[in-house]
Amino acid sequence: MMKEDFKNFVSFISDNDPMQVLIVGETYCDDTFRIERKNSDMMALEYIIDGSGTLDIDGQHLTPEKNDVFFLKLGSDHKYFPDAKNPWHKLWIVFDGKLAQTMAECYLPDNTYLFKNCNVKPHFESIVRLAKQDISYDKILSAVSLELMQIFMYIRNRVEMDNDNIAHKIKRMLDESVESHFNLDDLCADVNYSKNYIINIFKEEYGMTPYQYYLERKIDAAKVYLIHTNMSIGDISKVLHYADQQYFSSSFKNAIGCSPLEFRKKARK
Repeated sequence: MMKEDFKNFVSFISDNDPMQVLIVGETYCDDTFRIERKNSDMMALEYIIDGSGTLDIDGQHLTPEKNDVFFLKLGSDHKYFPDAKNPWHKLWIVFDGKLAQTMAECYLPDNTYLFKNCNVKPHFESIVRLAKQDISYDKILSAVSLELMQIFMYIRNRVEMDNDNIAHKIKRMLDESVESHFNLDDLCADVNYSKNYIINIFKEEYGMTPYQYYLERKIDAAKVYLIHTNMSIGDISKVLHYADQQYFSSSFKNAIGCSPLEFRKKARK
């Protein structure tokens, strides 16, 4: 059975406030819970205490679960709902204002809406507790703004810490996928980041895009097969999942300057 407890501050909001706290709440979802918005006129951060579910936002399909935070961006198209058998228990805050928008732009990576394993439950609990206090909206706003800043800073630090390893993780995944079909969408889903973010992080570390690296690793693998095996050119192209032998030979020649057969002859002299 769904249960929701929230505090609405919309009537206290002034357009002059750089930070605006609209609604703060806690929700025990059930299978009837479903939110869908087009060109959303609000921003929100939601922390999953327990359960799992689905978030579709601006073309991304995400699965927030226990200890995750997801961000609903101003102007986004999104819909979200809990798993019917394991529904969410979540804490959330809806906010707006120029300062809030600037904080989101500065502290959250572009086109990234799900942040895994975030230890920010105490901050969300503090926000909910503050919202329920019998004090002025101004005092609530000041205190909640500080907690919100702490959440933004935690997420940014967590992302930066993950960035130290994310390029290496992508490289390892690509190395393991040399003899399979490359799909950047699948890679994005595995690491929960947008295409642009993944490409930029990888390029900063290795000087090329993930796809360029993937193609180079395929050529390296092809060289090994050409030198150390008697596999046919057609069989090598199949093992490396090229569309066909002609495309493999063309790709190899563009990269190395000679055909696979010419390379094999030169390498075995």
